[in-house]
Amino acid sequence: MRKRLEFIALYGLAWVVIFQFFRLIFLAYHYKKALELPSSLWVASAGHGLPMDISFASYILAIPTLLMMFTGQRWDWYRKTLSVYTTVIVTIITLLTVTDLELFRAWGFRIDATSLHYLETPAEAFASMGAAPVWQLVLLLIGLIFLVNRILQTIIRRITGSFRRSPLWYTIPAFLVIAGSLIIPIRGGFQLAPMNESAVFFSDKSFANYTAVNVPWNYMRSVISEGYSNENPFKYAEDGEAGKTITNLYQANGATEQVIDTVGKKNVLVIIWESFTAKAVGSLGGLKGITPQFDQISKEGLLFTNIYASGNRSDKGMVAILSGYPAQPTTSIIKIPKKTASLPSLPTIYKERGWQTSFYYGGETEFANMKSYFLQQGFDRIVDINDFDSKDMNSKWGAHDHVVFKRLLDDLDKEKQPFFSTMFTLSSHEPFEVPTKTVIQGNDPEHLFLNALHYTDESLGAFLRKAKTRPWWKNTLVVIIADHGHPMPETRKDKPSEFHIPMLWLGGALTAAPARVDILASQTDLAATILNQMHLPSGTFAWSNDIFRKGRHDFAYFAFNNGLGWMRPDGFLVRDNIGGNITEKNGALPPQEEALGKAYLQSSFGDYLKR
Repeated sequence: MRKRLEFIALYGLAWVVIFQFFRLIFLAYHYKKALELPSSLWVASAGHGLPMDISFASYILAIPTLLMMFTGQRWDWYRKTLSVYTTVIVTIITLLTVTDLELFRAWGFRIDATSLHYLETPAEAFASMGAAPVWQLVLLLIGLIFLVNRILQTIIRRITGSFRRSPLWYTIPAFLVIAGSLIIPIRGGFQLAPMNESAVFFSDKSFANYTAVNVPWNYMRSVISEGYSNENPFKYAEDGEAGKTITNLYQANGATEQVIDTVGKKNVLVIIWESFTAKAVGSLGGLKGITPQFDQISKEGLLFTNIYASGNRSDKGMVAILSGYPAQPTTSIIKIPKKTASLPSLPTIYKERGWQTSFYYGGETEFANMKSYFLQQGFDRIVDINDFDSKDMNSKWGAHDHVVFKRLLDDLDKEKQPFFSTMFTLSSHEPFEVPTKTVIQGNDPEHLFLNALHYTDESLGAFLRKAKTRPWWKNTLVVIIADHGHPMPETRKDKPSEFHIPMLWLGGALTAAPARVDILASQTDLAATILNQMHLPSGTFAWSNDIFRKGRHDFAYFAFNNGLGWMRPDGFLVRDNIGGNITEKNGALPPQEEALGKAYLQSSFGDYLKR
């Protein structure tokens, strides 16, 4: 009996040590972020993460403990069964751990059920890893599986080999009680609230908090709970009170400044640039020489200098731009067609009033369930990867941007006016493959990303030069905007810089003189702004705030995985929703601004749940 107890204790302890070892690997892989923290926070992360490690180790122990009840007389079957069980668990957990290393670099949060959505389009999911050190990660995966499995198999072989016969009337109740008692470490102790992320979040440094999180625990919790609850997890006040607070933010009684010609129906062309971060745009104070075409073109129109993306993924950006709808921190509304069917959208408004509508993208529109949203929202024509020759594709993602721009130009020359057309670029998405000579030298992900931005910039410049010669140009408003920002280049460390994006208005329909528009606004504000300029109804876009309306309240909200950013003209704050900490703050924001940001999150997520 003693050896059986010794085995359960040692097997569970081994898993706890393994999870701490994986935490060290995470710190080493993200050493730049780790070095920004004092070493005391490395230790604190390990300490605060220990209860979650124990919790998941207890989950793993449940089956071995229950099976141990029946080993009183024979136990060869137990050793064999546990050997297979361990190999499977080790493989799954190690795969999650290694995958998380690179996904955290791209997403900024630990792997969760979000990853499952991308398995529906495996080619695109694989393409997203193009800039990652895939072979090094594969070798690390194989090495860790071998090492961890070897350690655990040694424990299984040596200790189970020392078992002795024990009466079943003794082993069954003993290990039934032990298995039942695992509920205590699983839930994190005797406290009222069971184990959750808040239990391990301890710092105002986000990276330290994320380091404390146990990857398999986080993933299992996300898979089990995401999308099944209709309870708003972000409830900080009475819904009516929060709703009234947010409604007041959208109140503006002034007139809209007119910057577009109002005679006749104008064409609208929205170019959504993948990962177009302000940090890479010289005219916005970013790196010089990355987007020279955009920098030059921006002198010809209205350059919006203070725009922030609503979310950090393309699926969230599409809904923010076309429906004026804010991003959700823990999910994405585009994944649920039943909910997106209730959203207003620009293509719907324009189609109902006689505009021809079209959407262009060189990749698979099925990715992240975007196609169902596009079809719901009234695009007459969707041009995607299936409409291009294989010779025009990069190796993993889809048609090169210059090819799609050419197709768009050819089609617009034949399009019946007025038209509302949208193009979504893809070359500045991982794996950053471009068909031209490298201009921004370097093989690391950051320089590959910048070089891809430069290529798309060249493609855009060529398109616009030709478009200006077309008859339809003089009657067209062109909007260039990003789907979201990007953590790279790492020229700034603050969270808002990852969401700061460019927006530029061009075209013959524009009557305003070239200028820089410094008004603080959100990506979600585009919808109401365009519609009001063209005297079309915008009342259904409740979350969109006309940028040119006099007396508007200037603000921007952005959501990332279990966090929010709240931007005001006088400063900003970034809040961790799990730990409840303000992780970043700048400027002279009064205390009530945090309450405003929380009210916005509560109201917008509540609206999402009701749809």
